[in-house]
Amino acid sequence: MNDLIIYLIFGYLVGSISPGFFFGKLVKKVDVRKFRNRNTGAANTYYVVGPVYGVIAGIFDALKALFAYFAAVKGLPIVAAGPVSPDQAIAVGLAAVAGHIWPFYLRFKGGRGAASLAGMGVAVIYYTRSWYALAFIVGAIIYGIVLNEVKFEAPVRKLLKLAGAVFPLGALFMPVSNIISTVTALLLISVVFDAVRFFIPGFNARYLKLGKVAKIKEQKFLSGYTLFLLGAFAVFRFFPPETAVFVMLAFIFADLLAPIGKDVFRLARFIKEKTLGGALIIFTVVLLTGFFLRSLAGLLMPLNTVLIGALAAAILDQFSFILDDNVLVPIGTAVLITFLF
Repeated sequence: MNDLIIYLIFGYLVGSISPGFFFGKLVKKVDVRKFRNRNTGAANTYYVVGPVYGVIAGIFDALKALFAYFAAVKGLPIVAAGPVSPDQAIAVGLAAVAGHIWPFYLRFKGGRGAASLAGMGVAVIYYTRSWYALAFIVGAIIYGIVLNEVKFEAPVRKLLKLAGAVFPLGALFMPVSNIISTVTALLLISVVFDAVRFFIPGFNARYLKLGKVAKIKEQKFLSGYTLFLLGAFAVFRFFPPETAVFVMLAFIFADLLAPIGKDVFRLARFIKEKTLGGALIIFTVVLLTGFFLRSLAGLLMPLNTVLIGALAAAILDQFSFILDDNVLVPIGTAVLITFLF
């Protein structure tokens, strides 16, 4: 415990080193916290001091939490403390993030911690992969969403789709036949609901006015709920259980988080409204889902299969203007995984 406390202090001190602030003082003779988004982060340094200094600050900010994490795992003689477990080192990395956000010598007004969290995430993903690591990843994603004020279209729909994670998670603990039966029943109910909408225009109009749960494109087409259940039914009915669990859980998480790529990583567009940022988010989320299912749930899924699944999901999502992503991405990914492996 004493070693951990020493590393927590060490991590905070390392994290509190703010190159953006020092670049502003040395190069421009200004306090970068008085401009634009008023913090010492890489983005602010980029615009206030210059692109080169912003990139350097970003790299440094990403590496300092990573350094604190590995210093705790490996042990540093200079701090007179032995190594701690990878799970405990997560707290050390978070201490570095805290130092970045609240540096004591700047009256606790530093950066926002996005780069530091991202850098530490690399270590956690490839080195820890425990329940603590999963909690860290989820927390970092939620923090990123709140930090960047990402706005989701029809948020209630997103929550309902997230609730659909009960199907792949349930398949880890109960017979897949039970999951298929449940999905089939819900699919029939959803199909009947859509049929009623199409035959009763007034009812359909009232449904479409519920902006949080409905989309205008569903006026003359099956709802997203029906299509999601159709995709889930096909995946669980016609593919091996481990493939179905991986594909459905990865699709649900990737679909939920893809808007972050559009709003945060404002990169080049691919096809229609699809962006490179969204594709990168999908690839990363699917990859992480596969890693954690292998480590925590003991899913029999080779790493090369996980990688192919991530690539397939990211590419197939770009063509969801041809066929709805609720059907195209999970079924298409499952087909490619089965065909290639």
